[in-house]
Amino acid sequence: MLVCSCNVLSDKQLRKAAEEMRQDPNGKMPTPGSVFRHLGCRPRCGGCFPNVIDIIHQKASEDQAGSGATDKPDGETKLLAAGE
Repeated sequence: MLVCSCNVLSDKQLRKAAEEMRQDPNGKMPTPGSVFRHLGCRPRCGGCFPNVIDIIHQKASEDQAGSGATDKPDGETKLLAAGE
């Protein structure tokens, strides 16, 4: 699905870029601007930022769920003990 019409970026491209950035041992949490730079472009109107943020956090949430962490309602992350 096309997310950024200014730069013609799809959700798949944005997810892949965010994942590559997270896998970099020296990398930081991806932001919309850093994801755009990673893809060799610049944000223009910024209208897609809410969707870009959702895409970045969706993937990060999926990664946490697979690692045994859960999000508590107050936004804190709790590691699950074996058997929980």
